[in-house]
Amino acid sequence: MKTLHTLLATAGLLGAGLGVAALSAPVETAAFNPLGGSLGQGQRDFRVDNNFTDATANNNTTPHVNFPGALGAVMAIWKGHVEWSSEPYAGNGLGDGVSSNPVLGSGGANFDNIFQGTATTPGGANGNIHSELAGSSGSTLAFTLSPISDGWQIQYFSSWTWQDGPGSVGSGIDIQGVATHEIGHSLGLDHTNSPGATMQPAISGTGVGQRSIESDDILGIQSIYGIKSATKPHIGSLAGSTQIGQTLIINGSNFTVGNTNEVWFTKLSSDGMPVKVLNVNSVSGNSVSVTIPSNVQDGEVMVKNNGAGFANLSNAFPIDISAGSGDPPVVTSIDPTMGPAGGFTPVSLTGTGFTGANSVTFGGVQAESFTVNSNTSISAVTPPGAFLTQVDVTVTDSDGAGTLTQAYIYLFNPAIDVSTVTPNSGPTTGGTPVTLSGNSALGITSVEFDGVPATDVEVISATEVAATTPAHAAGTVDVTVNGGADTIPGGFTYLNDGAFIDIGPGLAGSLGVPLLGGSGDLTPGGTGFTLDLTSANPSSLAVMFVSLSQAAAPFKGGTLYTLPILLQINLATDGFGHVSLPAQIPVGTPPGTSFVLQFWIADPVAIHGASASNGLKVVTP
Repeated sequence: MKTLHTLLATAGLLGAGLGVAALSAPVETAAFNPLGGSLGQGQRDFRVDNNFTDATANNNTTPHVNFPGALGAVMAIWKGHVEWSSEPYAGNGLGDGVSSNPVLGSGGANFDNIFQGTATTPGGANGNIHSELAGSSGSTLAFTLSPISDGWQIQYFSSWTWQDGPGSVGSGIDIQGVATHEIGHSLGLDHTNSPGATMQPAISGTGVGQRSIESDDILGIQSIYGIKSATKPHIGSLAGSTQIGQTLIINGSNFTVGNTNEVWFTKLSSDGMPVKVLNVNSVSGNSVSVTIPSNVQDGEVMVKNNGAGFANLSNAFPIDISAGSGDPPVVTSIDPTMGPAGGFTPVSLTGTGFTGANSVTFGGVQAESFTVNSNTSISAVTPPGAFLTQVDVTVTDSDGAGTLTQAYIYLFNPAIDVSTVTPNSGPTTGGTPVTLSGNSALGITSVEFDGVPATDVEVISATEVAATTPAHAAGTVDVTVNGGADTIPGGFTYLNDGAFIDIGPGLAGSLGVPLLGGSGDLTPGGTGFTLDLTSANPSSLAVMFVSLSQAAAPFKGGTLYTLPILLQINLATDGFGHVSLPAQIPVGTPPGTSFVLQFWIADPVAIHGASASNGLKVVTP
């Protein structure tokens, strides 16, 4: 039996005076348990970063009409989302491959996701992306970072052997079943003790049984989003053409009569935001007609009527997008034909067949940006290129590619001229993102603060370069670029606000290793600072130990850094495993005073029933 855990990143606030009497584990109820919060219309997208390392995670190479363009792990995860949808998917609910779950789409609530294709990175805590995470965490299979209303992230530990189905899985772990469970967390449901429910905290065997949500899960999602409304827009079928540039007819019910409907599509090379065609008219409320835009791909289509509530967005319906009308791009001219090697030159391309263009390259390098103005015009911004080279310019769409050979020449960059740093101050620990701007930033490859190189140097426009400050002693310093090619005298001031120093690792519990950090003003009598504990066991005793010295003593399978213990403060984590504790350094505290902090948290999964945060040293300026 392997445990499924959810990692919740919602920030909470816990008063410093709150305490609990004893170490104890959270008690789960015997029915669905909402986490609090819900996903609004702007958080209905999901993507998959298909970085699964097991061959068995992507050995399903059989297409299915209900999941156009998807295979392997992508299809398996897509099915997990479909299971929570408001009605049988595509009208028939086909595609699971196991007799125990003959119909996909059982939620019966005012909720539906929209597939937005694949991603190239795992994204962040609110990117709405599934991905594999290298390593392991005990018996944990996968976890969900979930601020609920602001989005989520689901990751699957690579230490398990993942299987993509589509039929029953006899070994390893079933991606679809685990995904269905974790998606439940992303929608706002915590674990339940209801027998047979998908949201139970543990699985038996491979997890195939988690593919089918049961009555407790259904009641849970309906409690959050409401039982499916009789007025919720409904897509029953598609007619007309599914070809880019042609007219698609969406048949159904409860569309708004008039031109206030929206039609959402799966975006090509999606950033997670659906392509939305606005002001779509419906004469009867039972159908809408829309011209399929150029920047879409195989996936799903939805209709939103003129409301903003849960019940104003239709079910998602699969759509297999056809290519354009056999009209590949032809590039006939570019203006201007030359520019600096640093790039960022606006150019205009003229030709034919540009509708649906999904790529513009200069010498094989993607343009910084481009806009298809019409079938005959594209505006683009050149990428950097090698000095005194003449490169091809290529426009590509689903019908092919058109190239204007040797069309653009990279010439001299203008003299570097930067004059301001924004922001112009930051902590002595470094790590401050800054932007240098002026008349020309082209050709800048390095930025130095009093001779110390910055990191993450990137030219972001013809007049701006971004960088991250290095650590430096307090004081005002000159900022130079390219080893002295240009200098901003006194361009940046390092402020000594004290420091928060991580002094060693903690001890893992049910949600991994708890993390203790700090931020704010450590000046005696200043505005104060905040200590934040995250990734701890939810709703549990969290004891903070304070010391004036740093140690490294073995303790309960971990390391105790706070010896001798000066102070013990009993707190409690909130339902998301978080403690936020505001504080202030007293007036008169000597400069350079340091103290050491560490949390120990009641956690039945930890080796001796308690997990521990990292040690944190706090040093006053």
